[in-house]
Amino acid sequence: MQQKFMKQKGFARIDKIIVQNSGNKNLQVAFYKHQALKYWHDVIDGFISEAKDLTQAIDFKKGVLTVACLSREIANKIRVLSEQIIAALNEVLGKRLVFAIYTEV
Repeated sequence: MQQKFMKQKGFARIDKIIVQNSGNKNLQVAFYKHQALKYWHDVIDGFISEAKDLTQAIDFKKGVLTVACLSREIANKIRVLSEQIIAALNEVLGKRLVFAIYTEV
């Protein structure tokens, strides 16, 4: 009953809308950018606990996630662990979207 009501009102899950509108690349790019930026803190907390407070994902374009860091030490740790962090991000995103992490100090 709940599903029927939501369909009548025009609501649907965003991932289903993206699949239906797969021709709309701008929608897909915006959705995946939002997801990559959103899950950064969840993923990095599993690798470097202090990075959650000292980093912020600021951009995601063409597979490159740009992360602002407040210290060089954190940026270096991220560079060293980048392959594992990228794998974890892609696992959370459910698709291989992130290919590199660029750190800005």
